[in-house]
Parts: sequence; C-alpha cells; structure tokens
Amino acid sequence: MRSTMPAMTSVGDDPGLPRPAEMSGELRRMALHLETAAVLELRAQRTADPRQVAVLRRRAEQRRQEAARLRERLAACGMALPPRPDRAPAPTAAAP
Repeated sequence: MRSTMPAMTSVGDDPGLPRPAEMSGELRRMALHLETAAVLELRAQRTADPRQVAVLRRRAEQRRQEAARLRERLAACGMALPPRPDRAPAPTAAAP
C-alpha cells in the first residue's frame, strides 16, 4: 500500500539553498576576510612608507568588499544579518 502523504523534506534538501555545511564555510570565509582586513589596516597604520600604506589599505578594502558580498549571500539565505546602515569610520591612530 502506498502512502498518499507528500514526502517531508528538510530545509537542507532544497536545491535552491546551499547546504548547512556550505553556509558555515561561507560564514568562516566572511570572518576570515574581516579579520584579515583588520590586520592589513593595522599594518598600514604602523608603516611609514606611503606606497606600502596605499597597498595595504587597498588590500584591506578588497577583503571588506568580499566579506560584504558573502554577507549579502548569507543574509539572503537567512544565515547572516544584513549590513548595518553606513556608520562613521572607526578613528585611526595617528602615526608616531
């Protein structure tokens, strides 16, 4: 005898959504990009060479942009909060 009830599926079975393991990997990548951006920004603040400062800040901004893209994708799946409205940038320490 066959059941006439439709099969129950979990959220992870939806082919349109990434699997939970993929989403947790994306969360880790987002965190890594943000941490790397913070380290690059700190190195830029401690460097005296203006060319190196420019390169480090550009690389930090690239990491922040990639993290923002990941956040948007994760927010669309309900796995991350959407970005906050623009805030004033964090104050930077003056070079000694």
